[in-house]
Amino acid sequence: MDITAFAVKRFQFTLVMFLLLVAMGWHSLQNIPRAEDPVFPIPVVIVNVVYPGADPEDMERLVVDPLEDALNLTSNVKEIRSFAGDGMAQVSVEYDWTKDAEKQYDEAIRELNTARTRLPADLALFEIEKANPGTVNILFLALIGPNSAARELRETAENLQDRLEQAFGVRAVDVSGLPRPQVQIALDLPKLARFNIPLTQVIDTLKGENALVPGGAVEVGVRRFNVRTSGSYESLEEIADTVVASTGGAAQGGGRIVRLRDVASVTWDYEEANYLTRYNGQRAIFIGISQKDAMNIFKVREGLIKGNRCVSREPFARHAPGAGL
Repeated sequence: MDITAFAVKRFQFTLVMFLLLVAMGWHSLQNIPRAEDPVFPIPVVIVNVVYPGADPEDMERLVVDPLEDALNLTSNVKEIRSFAGDGMAQVSVEYDWTKDAEKQYDEAIRELNTARTRLPADLALFEIEKANPGTVNILFLALIGPNSAARELRETAENLQDRLEQAFGVRAVDVSGLPRPQVQIALDLPKLARFNIPLTQVIDTLKGENALVPGGAVEVGVRRFNVRTSGSYESLEEIADTVVASTGGAAQGGGRIVRLRDVASVTWDYEEANYLTRYNGQRAIFIGISQKDAMNIFKVREGLIKGNRCVSREPFARHAPGAGL
């Protein structure tokens, strides 16, 4: 009996097998990984360096040449491209596409970390990137708070970032749109001169008070106590109460203790804004979300938007009045 006759005479068996194939196909269709862009290994490593104040010639001599020498030590190098500008440089290396991209990346990291010790110590940025098409954002949110203070809006965005990072299939969550908060200390130079306090003394005192340094251990009998400094500042009041000098004699203020609040104003401020972000003409913070490899983009997006981990509008009203998605 041939297979055609068997399939016709035993149609019950044929129907069951057909239904099984349909079920397997449907299951595979629902669980097959899907991404915004095709994910494949790219044997390209990029190094970004920022060295404020250096001209292109210095960047080439102090940064680019040592990095190129280090990357030349790796195997299967196809091409090395570099760029040097005012205060910044970029070096990229492309390896043989037929080789293992992960092994080439590990080898490049090892040589670059060794070369890092030969670079200037005061670099503002030394960043190593691996080319990866899977880091594209699959969801982009705009957090709008027209009636919210900038600090409250950023705090809400950071809280949302922490919750979104725990969602299923999320690789990274990047927040952009507002400058980072910082403490601004405006020194009164005439007062410093009156108390005869050097500017460098104030700076060194603040650096020392904000450091967390282990102080060793104290042994009392059979008990051992670890000693450390008080650690970093936690409020503006602590910064303002920092003792910057102790003057003696009538000429220096009658032997009084000079605190930072006596010679400066301490307030919250923001770093210099390099760009402005708007959504429909209103100030906004943008949140970009990328997914992990081998994930289904539709399931990840659905979990972010409709899942239990997605933050609703109510928490925004509590943390930042007037904010919403």
